[in-house]
Amino acid sequence: MKFASVRSFAPRSTKLPQTAVYIAGFLILWQLVDAFTEWIYPVGGASPVYPVLALDVLLLLYLGWKWWPLIPLCAVVRWGLFDHTTHAVWPSLTVQLVVGIVFALAVRYVVERQRVTPPLRSLRDVAWFSGIIGVAAPLIVGAIATTALVAINKVAPGDVPTQLARFVLGDITAIMALVPAIMTFAGWKQLRPPAEHQDPPRVEIVALVAATAVLVSLGIYLSLLTHEPILDLSFVAMSWLAIRYGMRGAALASITAWACATLMQTVLRLDPQLLVQTQGFLFASSLMVFLLAGLVDERWELVARLSRRAFVDELTGLPNRERLVEWISRHADSAVVLVIMDIDDMRLLNQGVGRVAADHVLQQMAIRMRATFPTSYMIARVSADEFAVAVVDDRSPHAIMTELRQFFDAPFDADGSRVFLSVSMGAVRMIRTGSPDEMLRKADIALDRAKQSPTHAIVYSPDLQVGESPSMVGELHRAVERRELVPFFQPIFRYDEVTRTWRVAGAEALLRWIHPERGIVPPSGFAELLERLSIGEHVGWSVMEQSLLQAGEWRREIPNHTVWVNLFARQILHRQCRDRVRDLLERTAVPGDALIVEINESVVASDDGDVAALVSSLREIGVHCAIDDFGTGGSSLGRVRDVPASVLKIDRSFVTKSEVDSKARAGAITGMRLASELGMTIVAEGVENMMQLEVMRETGCEYVQGYALGHPLPAELFARTFLTMDRASSL
Repeated sequence: MKFASVRSFAPRSTKLPQTAVYIAGFLILWQLVDAFTEWIYPVGGASPVYPVLALDVLLLLYLGWKWWPLIPLCAVVRWGLFDHTTHAVWPSLTVQLVVGIVFALAVRYVVERQRVTPPLRSLRDVAWFSGIIGVAAPLIVGAIATTALVAINKVAPGDVPTQLARFVLGDITAIMALVPAIMTFAGWKQLRPPAEHQDPPRVEIVALVAATAVLVSLGIYLSLLTHEPILDLSFVAMSWLAIRYGMRGAALASITAWACATLMQTVLRLDPQLLVQTQGFLFASSLMVFLLAGLVDERWELVARLSRRAFVDELTGLPNRERLVEWISRHADSAVVLVIMDIDDMRLLNQGVGRVAADHVLQQMAIRMRATFPTSYMIARVSADEFAVAVVDDRSPHAIMTELRQFFDAPFDADGSRVFLSVSMGAVRMIRTGSPDEMLRKADIALDRAKQSPTHAIVYSPDLQVGESPSMVGELHRAVERRELVPFFQPIFRYDEVTRTWRVAGAEALLRWIHPERGIVPPSGFAELLERLSIGEHVGWSVMEQSLLQAGEWRREIPNHTVWVNLFARQILHRQCRDRVRDLLERTAVPGDALIVEINESVVASDDGDVAALVSSLREIGVHCAIDDFGTGGSSLGRVRDVPASVLKIDRSFVTKSEVDSKARAGAITGMRLASELGMTIVAEGVENMMQLEVMRETGCEYVQGYALGHPLPAELFARTFLTMDRASSL
């Protein structure tokens, strides 16, 4: 069983000397408070408060409900010291036994079952405290004590209502007016509002306390003169204290009202009727201001929690991206270095140790970064596995990244396993940061390049974003809407041994951007970025559809003419790729052998078997495939053998300078021999002059493509230029 401990109260202890001090201190304090009450309220009838009961409740709340025997012991001590010559001990002892037992059970229920511990912090706490300890327990005590006193002939049956009112009204008022306020003062530091809330000026609090004191005192005095209750106005000041200052304001209001009522009773000796009115006011006002303060404190906590959720990462407790943006904005006139770190292979870490352990690693990382780096460093978590460090510093970004790299030398604990992390870092340094989004964008560009760099650390420079400016991304989206991305067609030629000429066998669809201002933009200026955007897949299927429509027209003149269409990696790896190709063939009424799908060798090299399955499934619907740019993607011979492609296109790097470079020529010959051994047709790309064309013919290359024989042209111009040649059989 645990109880809240407040520094202004001595903590519980099992040591006998300290326990004796607690017992002696409580007994003495109880006698003093009881004597004070008797002096203030010498007349019979109800009294506004009975402070001794408040002391009993505080004893049980702070030291524990098992200390309840001290309460009847106090009655015995009082009788032995003061009342043994005039009164019997049993009436007082009976009442205090009932008080001790009932309030001990009430405190135990509220503290242990409902988890309400001092000081009260919320509307729920106030409701449970006031309902069980403030109202229910005094009612039960009053009923039992009055019945017991009647049973031992200490109270006449006719006086039961008066005695019950004396017990209940005085007890309820004492508990609600004093106990929550004293608990609040004891836990004052714990009740400080969240950092997001600013307390009102101290002069305002003093003014409201003074207004409460004046209005309560004036109301009691006027009530005495007019015999009418005039205390309601003081509730306005008390409520305003609770609204502006929360629980602390409610405590100030309640204690002020009680002190003023006590002072007026001491000076004016109020009659019983006015005492009842005063106690009713003290009970109602104290209950209402604490309920109101509970709502206010809960609202502060809710606002603070929402604010933290908006600006703080929930897992690590670090500032999030929004807070980082705010920090950069505040330091816009300084030299700021921003480093974004991405944890390498976070997906593998999640799979290896589990997400719970991986999250624990991220939490350790956040704690360690906070402990390692100065408070001047702004450390934030900007996404799942990305962290950012921003600092006002004149050092180069390289120095900052070196410092950060050393941070990851020590391992992290992942559910008992030692885990070493590595990160890729992108950095940018700006003297006048301007827009925070601009700075973050540049750091992201550097990070993207860092992931591809052997050093895994890149500092932003303008040349990193060639072809990737924000305007380029927006223009590409608009270009798709305006249908500015269209296929041009470059002829593929086959050597005819009979006529000893190169004849058109097909055409490769090559994407071009018909820009309204820059004219025809080649793919080198946008293709890489387009492939990374989500619209790239849409453009890829659109190009295939347009190419098949052209193939349908051209095959009426050249029956075996084929179109060669490149697929983006995201198209190839899509599980419905085969179905999309088949649907386009059916929609355009073009047979499968009119289409050859080109797959870049880099995709073949990085795949674990999906490409081979796709090529086989396309072959089933009559579509052949070609491995494009062979010799640059790093694929092994085994991987090429496993992919049942029909064509191998040798990259232009083996064709360029083949007329003067024996090594380049040897590479081309090796590729041709490999294709021949695997039963594949060979196509030489990038043939740019007649000497290279002659070398390819001499080495046995049957198909060629390049500027030496034809440039990419729009569909209509392609037809007029090349389809008027002699018909040639297609591949």
